[in-house]
Amino acid sequence: MKMLIEDYYNSHYKHVNEDFNIDNYKKTLIREHGDILKNKNKKILDIGCGAGFLLRVLEEQGFKNLVGVEIDASQANEAKKGLSHSFIFNEDVFSFFNNNKEKYDIVFLYDLIEHINKENIVPLLKLIHNSLNMDGIIIIKTPNADSPLFASRMRYLDFTHEILFNKESIEMVLREAGFKDISCKGQKTFFSIGKILSWPIRFFGDSTIRLYLATYIGWNSFRLILTPNFIITAKK
Repeated sequence: MKMLIEDYYNSHYKHVNEDFNIDNYKKTLIREHGDILKNKNKKILDIGCGAGFLLRVLEEQGFKNLVGVEIDASQANEAKKGLSHSFIFNEDVFSFFNNNKEKYDIVFLYDLIEHINKENIVPLLKLIHNSLNMDGIIIIKTPNADSPLFASRMRYLDFTHEILFNKESIEMVLREAGFKDISCKGQKTFFSIGKILSWPIRFFGDSTIRLYLATYIGWNSFRLILTPNFIITAKK
């Protein structure tokens, strides 16, 4: 497992993201977090920054106080090539926090928490909590265990996935780590067959699924997040 993680780009990422579109990624990121990212002076940490796509978008938006942490040397080196105002650390996240005592305004945890061993998740979140300035924010994107059509695929798409979360379980570990004002929502996406067709199809499909689930769990089915991934924000 350690070898797969430390050479993640070659063992997995490049094989499942051949059609990655940075422009769609940029649109999605801005649409998701435009309200949070208005202040360009914010100091931002991206944990598990991969090849630096998130940091690249932030640089293009005018952010200059950026830090990335990536355990995979191939991805860390790739990130360094495409970035101008970001400091990239090629190391384990726990080593990073042991060696760096800087404070941040925003910490991104995109597509990472599902790779962490269960016993290390709360300790990691506590380290992040301690690294945030007052009123600092953590932003998490992770596969959604409540997604009735995609949860199994998202869980087993990647051999290094250790766990999946839903709204209740991610709130549980964030509260344990000291976070407050926790908000969960479905991820917006630009992967579609066209807006004219995709939204009516999704509306009809989601409504049908919720009605079916209501026969088992009642009207709580209409509060479930159904998207393949979901976004979580929480404050220190």
